[in-house]
Amino acid sequence: MRETTIYMYEKPELRNPIFIEGLPGIGLVGKLAADHMIQELEAVKFADLYSPHFMHQVIIRRNAIVELMKNEFYYWKNPDENGRDLIIITGDQQVAPTDSPGHYEVVGKMLDFVGEFGTKEIITMGGFQVPELQGEPRVLAAVTHEDVAEHYKKKLEGCSTEILWREDEGGAIVGAAGLLLGIGKLRSMYGISLLGESLGYIVDPKAAKAVLNAVTRILGIELDMSALDERARETEEILQKVQEMQKAMLEQGMPGTQEEEDRNYL
Repeated sequence: MRETTIYMYEKPELRNPIFIEGLPGIGLVGKLAADHMIQELEAVKFADLYSPHFMHQVIIRRNAIVELMKNEFYYWKNPDENGRDLIIITGDQQVAPTDSPGHYEVVGKMLDFVGEFGTKEIITMGGFQVPELQGEPRVLAAVTHEDVAEHYKKKLEGCSTEILWREDEGGAIVGAAGLLLGIGKLRSMYGISLLGESLGYIVDPKAAKAVLNAVTRILGIELDMSALDERARETEEILQKVQEMQKAMLEQGMPGTQEEEDRNYL
């Protein structure tokens, strides 16, 4: 395999589909959000993307079966005859951060593929690392065009998650969540990036839920979030146990800072 390849198993007829990306990254926020959306909508898998720019390894699945690293495309047909369909991508990994040409090639192949179905709108999901969290995670938003910002702001009115618009100059969105919008813009596509605040070093279902609150508001659909809520409770219990362990270790005068022990445990 010398270049990124997409194997399509069926070619669905889709109505003006919106492309939604949720690949592994900070806190696995984007992947958790995409996987939850796929599960709740009962979206149908219809293509796999393989690339030599992924890690040179296979994943061992159940019953000792090995598979190449891949990303997966799913589609969902909107039951509302006036609604728009979705193409969702999730998967095992993104390209290594040091492989800049690889990122461009993989993202270009994704856009080539969804473009065949008439896709013009892109929503990317991911995490935004912060040193600490106070209250519920917020979602940072950035868009491809100024007029598009007003479009999304209207759709996000009344969203239960606080949206922070990246209106100050500076900053970056690394990986597919940024490049899909940047390269898509050159192809006359438009869209929005939604990044949930996350500590980054733990799997973060709370941030994934915050992002999905915004995405579902834009799409005008509803999703059952109970599975993410349960997973968030489990994560909080783990963090609480870690904090208790750290406190006990500090009281006993054991070596190692709380931050170091926290990271090692997790």
